[in-house]
Amino acid sequence: MRSKILLNRAYKKNDIQAALVRIALMLGLFVPFFAQAYTGITIVMSAPTQVNLEFIDQFKAELAKTSHNTLRVNVITLPENEKLVVAENSELVIALGVKALEASSKLTHSTPVMGVFTPLPSFNSLLVKSRRDVTNFSAIILDQPFERQMSLIKQTLPKANKLGVLLGSTSSQYGDYVRKEGEDSGFVVFEERVEQESDLIPKLKSLLDHVDVLMAIPDPAIYSRETAQPILLTSYRYRKPIFGYSQSYVRAGALAAVYTSSKQLAKQAAEMAVKAHPAPSELPPPQSPKYFSIMLNYQVARSLNITLSDEDEIYNRMLASDLTKGGK
Repeated sequence: MRSKILLNRAYKKNDIQAALVRIALMLGLFVPFFAQAYTGITIVMSAPTQVNLEFIDQFKAELAKTSHNTLRVNVITLPENEKLVVAENSELVIALGVKALEASSKLTHSTPVMGVFTPLPSFNSLLVKSRRDVTNFSAIILDQPFERQMSLIKQTLPKANKLGVLLGSTSSQYGDYVRKEGEDSGFVVFEERVEQESDLIPKLKSLLDHVDVLMAIPDPAIYSRETAQPILLTSYRYRKPIFGYSQSYVRAGALAAVYTSSKQLAKQAAEMAVKAHPAPSELPPPQSPKYFSIMLNYQVARSLNITLSDEDEIYNRMLASDLTKGGK
């Protein structure tokens, strides 16, 4: 139950784990942490950034639309060098960002905690370190499903079939998943492992020699503010488009990206909070963003002699494709 959570289909394992917990409860094998519905929600943030404040406003708006609109929502900023204090055992804690989730993971284990704006590797690390259980320690993982990223590539560049990825120390654990999703999506996946900073551009050049497109996978050792410009310039010289994972990367020069806005994350978080209200010790399992948007860079497309369809048209085709596959 405290083992690492993996991507995409691996999340289904948590459904089985949660079912085993429920069976154990029915058999009286252990006493539940608490059975009462929580009486309030505390949102914890490390700083009042625009993104965090936008999430909070939208979360309150989404909650107001439900029958749980009387629930008290408390917002606190993580205190410096002090222990996080909340109404433990009676509240659902929503932690915005890795720092807030780390502090929240130290709360009493009977206090349900849900993370937002947290990359999968960070969640995995905190899950193991805190020795908490996925039935009351969950998250909306920041990472987009690989299948969704590949769908954007297919709908944008239907003739592309050779997909390249750079994998670093953090993202290397997902190599098998990328290859499997690539195969299912009709791609031949080429990968290069970046072991140290000096390898980045040489490995990138080697990869670009063999692929039609590069798909960026979040990894702080590869994609950062410092490396963005050299990566984008190198791919531009090779006339190979990059598909990123954020709006900022598209603005910087990537061809396109799938991303989830803070408002969309707030909507999903509100849905999870409402679902968990009757039984807070059984939070929904960690999950990828349910709602998403796409962004295209038409200026980059023109520079690479790529003709792009309308953004809304591509987005609707992605939704249709997802429904055809059963929304997996």
